[in-house]
Amino acid sequence: MSQEYILPNRKAFSDAITRLFIKSDYRSKDKDPLDEEDKNIDLCTKRTGTGRELFPYQKIIRDYLKIETPYRGILVYHGLGSGKTCSSIAVAESLLTTNKVFVMVPASLEPNFREELQKCGDPIYAVENHWTVRQMSDTVRKAGKKLGISDAFMDKHNRIFVTAPSQEPNFESLATQDKAAIREQIKDILDQRFNFVRYNGLTRASIPEYTKEGMYDDSVVIVDEAHNLISRVINESEITSKLYDAIYHAKRCKIVLLSGTPIINSPNEIAYMMNLLRGPIERITIPFKTIPTWDEEKITKALRGLPEVDTIEFNTLKKQVMITRNPPQFRSTYNGEGDRIAVQYMKDMAYIPQAADWVASIKTKLETDVGGGEVATERVTTEEFQCLPTDYDEFANLFIDGLNVKNPMLFRRRIQGLVSYFKGADERLLPKRIELEDTLEKVPMSNEQFTRYLEVRWIEMKIDSKRGKSKLNENLSTFRVPTRLVCDYALPPDLTVKETEADAPSETKKPSKEDSDVVIKKLLAAPDRFLSEKGLETFSPKMLRILKNIKKSKDGNQFVYSQYRSLEGLGVLSAVLEHAGWQRYKLSHVANQWVEDPDMDDRPAYTFYTGEEKEEERDLTRQIFNGVYSKNFPASLKESVEKRGKKILNILMASASGAEGITLNNVRHVHIMEPHWTPARHDQVIGRAIRICSHATLPMEDRTVKVSFYISVFTQDQMKSAEYPNIVAIRRNDMTIKRYEGDPVETFMSTDEYLYETAFEKERIGQRMSLLLKESAIDCEIHRKLHSRERPQVSCMRFDTTATGEDLAFKPNIKNEDLDATVLRNTSKKHRRLQKVLIRGISLIIDPDTKEVFDGPAWDDHQRLIRMGMMVSSTSIRFLPPL
Repeated sequence: MSQEYILPNRKAFSDAITRLFIKSDYRSKDKDPLDEEDKNIDLCTKRTGTGRELFPYQKIIRDYLKIETPYRGILVYHGLGSGKTCSSIAVAESLLTTNKVFVMVPASLEPNFREELQKCGDPIYAVENHWTVRQMSDTVRKAGKKLGISDAFMDKHNRIFVTAPSQEPNFESLATQDKAAIREQIKDILDQRFNFVRYNGLTRASIPEYTKEGMYDDSVVIVDEAHNLISRVINESEITSKLYDAIYHAKRCKIVLLSGTPIINSPNEIAYMMNLLRGPIERITIPFKTIPTWDEEKITKALRGLPEVDTIEFNTLKKQVMITRNPPQFRSTYNGEGDRIAVQYMKDMAYIPQAADWVASIKTKLETDVGGGEVATERVTTEEFQCLPTDYDEFANLFIDGLNVKNPMLFRRRIQGLVSYFKGADERLLPKRIELEDTLEKVPMSNEQFTRYLEVRWIEMKIDSKRGKSKLNENLSTFRVPTRLVCDYALPPDLTVKETEADAPSETKKPSKEDSDVVIKKLLAAPDRFLSEKGLETFSPKMLRILKNIKKSKDGNQFVYSQYRSLEGLGVLSAVLEHAGWQRYKLSHVANQWVEDPDMDDRPAYTFYTGEEKEEERDLTRQIFNGVYSKNFPASLKESVEKRGKKILNILMASASGAEGITLNNVRHVHIMEPHWTPARHDQVIGRAIRICSHATLPMEDRTVKVSFYISVFTQDQMKSAEYPNIVAIRRNDMTIKRYEGDPVETFMSTDEYLYETAFEKERIGQRMSLLLKESAIDCEIHRKLHSRERPQVSCMRFDTTATGEDLAFKPNIKNEDLDATVLRNTSKKHRRLQKVLIRGISLIIDPDTKEVFDGPAWDDHQRLIRMGMMVSSTSIRFLPPL
């Protein structure tokens, strides 16, 4: 008989799932790294192992979604270096024999996912094995089929390769053609076992192939970087919405969403995630034509005789019963008093998907059990409810109050069972971010820049007079692009081109490269006017500040990010650097060999990492910047670099099209040239420099990263002046509430400062919504020790310890829910006498009045009462089963 489980829509779920995973198998390595005696140990030099053994927090994900559990999906909200991908692979591998597996990835991340499969999936995916050849025969073909090798591969090669785990790896000693065949076999197995879907490469022509009816039924769906998929849906991508809808309506599906940043731009993004995981909440309305007596207790008893029934509601006036059903192949279980306890997996249990057909099948039994009457099967209806509302205004009205959240209890209850949270890798594996007051560098505009800003802003206002004030849910990709550029560098009118550039097709039309080159040449032709420190005081105090900061950190690697590749962005900054003594780093490809460009001298150098460089050359340059080389790095280039005797490349400049996914090493200073309306972009940029063991080749005292964030702001005189053209009208239009520096105050903001304020507001709400995700996580109590130092403090969601399997945590229809104020008004406080005892080395808390026994460590950490059992005598405890 399979184990019993409590559904997430019950109050008893939280304690039950904690009891299941509180065992040592899931907690053995869950300790606070700051408890270690030696806090200065260099963990990066001690990292070993293949990564195939799952950590306890990864086992929780795997076991939570086993075939015999009723749980549909989980958001793996795990931090940097925690192995989110390996967690999802563990789920897929455990269900491969019964389920299809779909892996939804951005195209650029598919190679990374395949690499992770070889690291932490089935050992047969890895090349580092002891391989032996089996020539084709009927027996070998059957063995190959069991391994997942296709007939096409076996027909082509007339052999397969098998591993001998007990023997030393021999891959490197094999013939070249055997190595190639093994790699081909591994790819073939992966292609047979895993269906990869590049969700950012789907077209109108290809989407029907991925949205066939029932395609995702009985499957495992893994979505990597799930926030990107949700972002496409929320931005009304018709193609991605069809894919989302196909997964949303899948039956008997297990879904794993991977994201370290579940909220990117708008708080209602989390609603789309939670709804996808929960699936549609189907409520069936069963009307009675006639019934002798409307006895709800009797009807309830009759419905409990049906194994599929989950929740029961009544409309007495209309003589209707509203029920929801258990997940397919799960039957309800009851105790001797007839109270619901849990659900249980029954492999052979019949499932009738259509509600009307199911009601017809139980009609006679139901009519008999209620004592007569007739069910109106022709008037049976179904409704689909969402876990959370996806409409922004509806979501905000229910859960957002300014920069705070409201109804947090309701939010946590409705997402119960859908989130796993783990902080991430040991902090000692990461370089330390230097937190200084000057992280945000507010650079006052020059009067010349301010004048130019007002000219451009006036044109913006006339063109975009219908825009109105922006809201948190707006897509700001096209917002005030011209004045954003002026905040970087105020090109005088005689140097401007017809159109200004934004480094993304969705923002504005790009000028021609010829126009951009012309402007850069004009700047370089008059460097004292435009590029010198004196010139920058006039045209770009911001770039002057960046230049001075770069000079202070001249010996270490520096990463510069801008939304804009040329002209007012990185293009002008590169010209500034060249005037200040830097050179552009270049490679040459001579006689089929890569070398450093012989025209370079020993001056410090910068390079670009954007969408405009050739991919191979760009990656080679990145490795030189990092000082860390891959196995296939050209020997000629390495020799050329080492021949110089010193490293000259110390500045890497990236735009939006280049920064995503880039891996950097030994970065000591990050410069973010302008604010982005999405706070996640700032985190993404900083995350390029702060990675697991990214500074391992540096002395421990040098494993630090400073972040400088630059915004151009108005001076006090500029904000108050009435002397500039159109300033009164512009100031009246652009007065905005500023909150990022403390108490709200209305002020006149530049576009830079306005976008920073917008990002601040989004981040504040995002942080508070994220805290609710952490507090409702299935493993919140399991990891309480590790997360105890987080700020704000994570307080795990709990219900009253007396909650039973009947008590609902949430109702099918969110519109029928009580808001937090009502719940709190109807909640009475209960005072307990508690005693702390130690029994056989186990810390427990006992309530002598109720005889309840609680987990001791949970009480010590956060005064949480997790019921573990009951005292049956003064010397005996009956512990509760896990579920």
